[in-house]
Amino acid sequence: MSAENLSEQEAFERFEGMLRDWLRDSGGTRIDIDYHAIHRTGFITNWLTIDGQRKTVRLPAKINFARTDVHEAQVDAHRGAWTYSHLWMEASDGVLHQESDWMREPVINGELMSEQDAAVELRIHPRDPEFIPQWMATKAAAFHKKEEARARRRQRDRARRERKKAEAAQAAQETEASSDQDR
Repeated sequence: MSAENLSEQEAFERFEGMLRDWLRDSGGTRIDIDYHAIHRTGFITNWLTIDGQRKTVRLPAKINFARTDVHEAQVDAHRGAWTYSHLWMEASDGVLHQESDWMREPVINGELMSEQDAAVELRIHPRDPEFIPQWMATKAAAFHKKEEARARRRQRDRARRERKKAEAAQAAQETEASSDQDR
């Protein structure tokens, strides 16, 4: 079942059940997930606690896909998609908890987001103006300004190529006319 077919609650409960089973089978006492996301990319760190020791772990693919479904199902019509979320579960209660932030700038692979990332995020997950964080608005505006400059440059280049092509065609016609007169 894809995220488009799941409600927010269904996606969350599905992920919660899968994570609960995995946590029980892993022998861990707690799982923590830090999830930075923007448009269709993200950076996720999973920490499993076993015997008081925390270690990073990889979750099975089906659980990763279910986690992604949660992110997509939680897109809000006014706030867009959250850009950071901390999820955790204690094995003792098997309840998934979540704290999310729609305004935080995500850090993916140690890097802040690019201007293009911000613009794509706003295109894919539009937000009401009051829910667009300053970092996102500034970067998206800079991206669009550069895109407009690129579009003007492409238009100038196209016009220049067409002028050269027309000049070459004119020169060819003149050469042909001149050679016809010489005959």
